Amino acid sequence: MSHDYAEPTPNARAPRASVMLSATVERFGGGAPTKHRVRDLSPGGIRIDQATELRPGATVLIWVGILEAVGATVKWVAEGCAGLAFAEEIDPEHARARASSVPRPVAATAPVQASAPAPGAGWITDMQSPYRT
Repeated sequence: MSHDYAEPTPNARAPRASVMLSATVERFGGGAPTKHRVRDLSPGGIRIDQATELRPGATVLIWVGILEAVGATVKWVAEGCAGLAFAEEIDPEHARARASSVPRPVAATAPVQASAPAPGAGWITDMQSPYRT
C-alpha cells in the first residue's frame, strides 16, 4: 500500500517565518534583560540577533512580540545570532498580533446629576436593605 505523504524525519524543522519583531531575553542567575531583533520564528523556536552574551545550553526566559515569558534553551550561537528552542510550542501568529486597542468611552452629552435620586418602584428600592422584612 502506498502513502500519499512523506514520513517526517526525526530532525525535520517546522517552517520558519521571517518577522519584524523584537524579543527580550532574561538569563537565569542575574544580568539585565537584553533586547534582540527576531530573525525568524516558528512554533518550536526562534533565531535572534545581538546574542553574543548567550551560551549554548543556557536556559532563558524570552518575551516575543506580545507573548508573555516563554522558557527556552539556547541551542547555538554563531556570528552574533542565536537559535533558541522553546520549552513549549507557541503560536507565531499570536506573537505577531498587535495589542488590541480599547475604544474610548463616548462622552455623555449632558452631565449626570450626582444628587438626583435613583429611580425606584415599590419594593425594588428596598431590595438590598438589611432591614427589609
